[in-house]
Amino acid sequence: MRFSTALFLHLLLALSIRTPPAVAQATGDCLPGTAEADLDVNDVRARLFNGGNLFFGNQTVSGAGYLVPKASGVSPIFNTELWVGGQVDGELRAAGAFYSSFEFWPGPLDEAGNPPADCSVYDRIFVVSRGDVARYLETGEATADLRDWPVELGAPVLDGDGVEGNYNLGGGDEPAISGEQMAWWVMNDAGNTNDVDDRTFLDHTPLYLEVQVSAFAVPAVERALDQATLYRYRLHYKGRVPLDSAYVGWWSDVDLGDASDDYVGADTTLDMSFVYNQSEVEPIYGIPPAAGTQLLQGPIGLSNGRDDDRDGIIDETGERLGVTSSACYFDNNPLGPNWDVSVYNCLRGRWFGGSTINQGNWGYFSEGSVTTFGFPGDPVSGAYWSAENADGEGTSLFGGDFWMSAFSGPFRLEPGETEEIVFAIPFAQGTDRLDSVVQLRQAARFLQNAYDLGFFDPQRVGAVPEPDPLPDAFALSQPFPNPFGASASLTLRVPEDAGPARLSVLDALGREVAVLADGVLPPGERSFTLDGSGLASGVYLVRLATARQSETLRVVHAE
Repeated sequence: MRFSTALFLHLLLALSIRTPPAVAQATGDCLPGTAEADLDVNDVRARLFNGGNLFFGNQTVSGAGYLVPKASGVSPIFNTELWVGGQVDGELRAAGAFYSSFEFWPGPLDEAGNPPADCSVYDRIFVVSRGDVARYLETGEATADLRDWPVELGAPVLDGDGVEGNYNLGGGDEPAISGEQMAWWVMNDAGNTNDVDDRTFLDHTPLYLEVQVSAFAVPAVERALDQATLYRYRLHYKGRVPLDSAYVGWWSDVDLGDASDDYVGADTTLDMSFVYNQSEVEPIYGIPPAAGTQLLQGPIGLSNGRDDDRDGIIDETGERLGVTSSACYFDNNPLGPNWDVSVYNCLRGRWFGGSTINQGNWGYFSEGSVTTFGFPGDPVSGAYWSAENADGEGTSLFGGDFWMSAFSGPFRLEPGETEEIVFAIPFAQGTDRLDSVVQLRQAARFLQNAYDLGFFDPQRVGAVPEPDPLPDAFALSQPFPNPFGASASLTLRVPEDAGPARLSVLDALGREVAVLADGVLPPGERSFTLDGSGLASGVYLVRLATARQSETLRVVHAE
């Protein structure tokens, strides 16, 4: 076939004006982060790093990175890592490490999803507290982190000067501090490539994920708060095509004091994996405590035909996932063909090599039902499948040096989308090793309830709130905390010209066990304390009775 000159020129012109191929996203040449900081405002000292690792890094490699009780110098957790994995245009990608070659680098990604030319500029963890803000308001002296709060990188701010998006400390802006003390940093998984922990020598393609982290703590009379820390991850996906079938979560090497006699378990009702002890006496802690990894807020999941948030509705819009797997709980299972595959297998509830976890004994090459959770049976009651009852006949396993994980997925992120997940580390030390598990579950319920009620939401330090107008009728708040231990608080807002009211507490049989108010109350907000001393554990009712209204609230007392 012969082309005419005109046709040839037409084709040449068409080719010359075609859109050029997209420039591939870059992988940087950054050095690993060196920044570190401590959360230490309550009864925990948690050492933080900005490489995706927590409690282990730099010179903190001796199991002293997470101390609780703080003064004890003893740790339940040796190391924790953020793991993320998913499918990108048919290619499996993951970010996750063990004890070295950490998978994240300091700094943000730009609008095109590329890392900084020099990540060291961002190698910093900012730590601020409500006390820092209060001292600044009183004296005008600001700590370096309070002064330099990096709003331009995404650090959250409570507006005080009426200008959105800036940070003007002198004009009334404040860091949006969750809890009493908060650390904040930003990192990305595209700053460089890794050989990953000497277990494989394959570099891998980044997800192009920017992660903004807020770690926070609250000092409190309630031990559940005083001995816990919390971690919020904002995942900003800056890849060019969707991140599909994604999973996210924590992998931890847990050493509960002495590492040689640990057990692990999973409580699927509390979205928590946990570590406890085989021995009745722990060589370092004494009475063996228990610690957990708890998912307070998971990602918005893909439709799966389940009621993931347990509200009675299946696959509603915006439904968030809980923990969907706690796999890879001991390290003598073989790796897969490469590191990305191994991480992804673990994230979705399989062994590294891809084989399923089956209930029974160690879960490896057993013949029981397929599961994605390691030891989900209740150890307190000796239920199957737990380390206390590994075969359904009451046979217990020997303790050892275990891992603990809590993963959630699958979910999907379009380019430019953001997801937010929140973890907590509850801790409890009961009267014996199994009572510590009971107390840990109570602490986990307390933390979830406090999170759901907005207890950790940032509140301004320097603003005096405007009083709300009085209601037309009595308004009774939910008791907090709930469940409660030593005490719970509640408020009653009394309208103008209100008649008499009786506020009382009843047990589950309807018997009145306490009277908090009885008679005519002055208008305004009144605070009351529900004293837990002398009350047995169980469900109680707080009842408000007036001439025109009646209201009853449920509260749980946990000794």
